[in-house]
Amino acid sequence: MLLLEQAHEALARLAAELAERGESRLPTERALAQRLETSRTTVRKALDRLEDDQVIRRVRGRAGGAYLIGVASQAAVDDAAPLCHGHGILRSLNTVKGIPEILHEQGFRDGTTVISAEVTPASTRVANALGLGDGATVVALQRLRHADGETLSLERMYLRPELADILATEMKSVYRTLRAQFGVQICVADESIEIATLSSSEGELLDQPSGTPVLKLERTGYDQLGRAVEYYVDLFRADRTRLHVRSQSPVTPRRM
Repeated sequence: MLLLEQAHEALARLAAELAERGESRLPTERALAQRLETSRTTVRKALDRLEDDQVIRRVRGRAGGAYLIGVASQAAVDDAAPLCHGHGILRSLNTVKGIPEILHEQGFRDGTTVISAEVTPASTRVANALGLGDGATVVALQRLRHADGETLSLERMYLRPELADILATEMKSVYRTLRAQFGVQICVADESIEIATLSSSEGELLDQPSGTPVLKLERTGYDQLGRAVEYYVDLFRADRTRLHVRSQSPVTPRRM
């Protein structure tokens, strides 16, 4: 029942995204099952619920499929069309949180694929970010993040060498592991954000064409003692990610 509920919620979000884009047809049951990493039977039952809720209608035959009810394509004349629609992942820059925690809070099923994990010599850039000397080594992790079975981001993370024991853990949620097993909490982060394009190898991992625009986040995280503990570069799919930041003037507001 839990798998069915998760599939139903994921398909409801997908339906809302497609409706905002003016698209009326859902992917095939096979494609949805692969995307959600579940069985076609579970997908079919979740689609049954959407049909009962009058969100979709089924069409039989060779040209059949699942179609959204009442969706009409709309053209906006004064707004640029966003790559990421209303039900993408909201990445807040106001808090310091790991990706699994962010996804859970927003109702997405998270997933992590560890591509590589090793101790390696630190490049000059990484050593400077972590305040390490010449010839230092670092823990280097490369991971692929998923949300509801679809790729979200490609991350390259570097940690201080004294945290090498983290390689013996599952490395799904590094922040949670750092807190629970090492007594280290990332409290402050400096981040820079820019638009970048995917190389062919990065695009292959993210299931996106080479040259696709992405949000490139470069970050240095500091622990409760003020030490630079982590440095990472994260490539977020621009069609799945929205950024949020709250700014405040240093001047105390006064009554006009």
